[in-house]
Amino acid sequence: MQDFDSLKNIWQQPAPGDEVKPKLPVAISNASASSKMKMQKQHSIGALMLVFTAILITCLALFGNFNFIHWYTYGGMALICITCLVQAGILYSTYIKIKGIDDTVAPAAHLQQWEAYYELRRRQNKWNLPLYYIVLNVAMGMYLIEVFTGRPVITVTIFIAVYIAWMLFAYFYLGRKNIKKENRRLQQIMDELKAIEAQLNKSE
Repeated sequence: MQDFDSLKNIWQQPAPGDEVKPKLPVAISNASASSKMKMQKQHSIGALMLVFTAILITCLALFGNFNFIHWYTYGGMALICITCLVQAGILYSTYIKIKGIDDTVAPAAHLQQWEAYYELRRRQNKWNLPLYYIVLNVAMGMYLIEVFTGRPVITVTIFIAVYIAWMLFAYFYLGRKNIKKENRRLQQIMDELKAIEAQLNKSE
C-alpha cells in the first residue's frame, strides 16, 4: 500500500518543464470579468440596435409608399443601411475580440491580451468614429434633399439646426465621453495587472 501511495504521488507531481503558472488574484480576476461583461454588453447591444435600424429603414424604403422620385433619395437610405450594417459588423468583431480574453491565464499573458484589445480600440476610435459620422451625414444629406423640397424655409432651417446640434453633441460629447470612459476602465485593468506582474517578478 505504501508503494502504491508513493507511485501515486510521483504521477501527481508536475513534470520538470510543466511549472504551474501563477493565476490572477480573485479580486483582479473578478474586476476583469466584470469589465469584460460590461464591454461585451455594450458592443452586442450596439450591434443589434444598428442591425434593427438597417432593417427598419429597408422596410420603410420598400413598403413605406413614400413615392420618392429621385434615385439619390433611395440611395441615401441604402447608404444609411450599409453604414449601420458595417458598423454593426465592427462592433460584433470587437465583441468577439474581448470575449476571447482569457481570465484564467497568468497575469503577464492576461495583460498582453488587454493591451492588444486596447490597441485595437485605439485604432478603431481614431478612424472609425469620424468616418462613421461623415458617411452617415452624407447619406442623410442625400435623403433629405427631396424630403425638404417644397417645404417652408423656416421648417427646413429649424430641422437642420436641430440636426446639426444633435450631431455635434453626439460626436464631441457623447462619443468622446464613452471613449474616455472605456479608456479609463482599460487603463485601470492594465495598471493593476502590471502591478501584480511586478510583484510576482520580485518574489521570484
